[in-house]
Amino acid sequence: MNSTNQPTRVNRSKFSTKRLVSGESILWEGRPSVIVYFLRSLLLFIFGAVFTAAALIQKGLEVDFGDLSSYILVLLMVVLIILMFVVHRKWGTFQALAGIAVLILSLVDVSRTEAFFFAPLLIGLVALLVEYLIWSHTYFAISDRRIMTQTGIFSLLFVDTQIDRIQNVSVSQPFVERVLGYGDLMFATAGEMGGIKSDSGPSGMKAGGAIVWENVPKPFEVRKIAEDIIFRANRGTTYAPAYPQYVPAPAVSIEAEERLTKLKELRDKQLISQEEYDIKRKEILGRM
Repeated sequence: MNSTNQPTRVNRSKFSTKRLVSGESILWEGRPSVIVYFLRSLLLFIFGAVFTAAALIQKGLEVDFGDLSSYILVLLMVVLIILMFVVHRKWGTFQALAGIAVLILSLVDVSRTEAFFFAPLLIGLVALLVEYLIWSHTYFAISDRRIMTQTGIFSLLFVDTQIDRIQNVSVSQPFVERVLGYGDLMFATAGEMGGIKSDSGPSGMKAGGAIVWENVPKPFEVRKIAEDIIFRANRGTTYAPAYPQYVPAPAVSIEAEERLTKLKELRDKQLISQEEYDIKRKEILGRM
């Protein structure tokens, strides 16, 4: 059972310990919701497979617009092209454009074009692989000192913000996201930047005093952990500051320094005992 004095630990991924400073510990870590990345790309892959099959069937048939099956196949391909645009604005656009080209080729009598019919399917497969790589290289983490975000496949982007700079944490969870169990977290900060939109990589950095984590699983649990550590950090009774502060030693006056030097010389010459030296030294330091 967790102590009431410590926030609940939630571990969902392996966040690199190389990013931690001495004495720092991870309280929560995770990745964006799997549904966001794989559902859309998986749908594109399915659309591409069905579209390719329909195009090959249509190409194998003699184009006869009086035949109901030709109308059904063409209508199916048009619907799939529209769905590609709707499901994913980036990869879906490429797939839909390839689908339009395949649809035209399937309706005209052009030989040796069947290999191109697999383009929508291949684009769907590439989208699935790329989305997996992005998801597997994106991390969110909350430590006892800061919040951290890391993303990037070939080039790495790592950003962090100290806990004491965060003013509050809010959650945005529309109906669909609420049903699927994920949402967006926004950390309001004192004019800092550093958030990364999980589905757009480094280009999705937010500025203007807010750090955004998009598509976070169980966002209210994460918010509770973040607010708990923020409250304790602001109260200043539980966690050490992120970096040790330098406290200068008290200055020693020139007169006192000279007296201490002479006193040490007397002791070294055995003109006074160690006990007398300690007593006089305390008297000199006590007058400072």
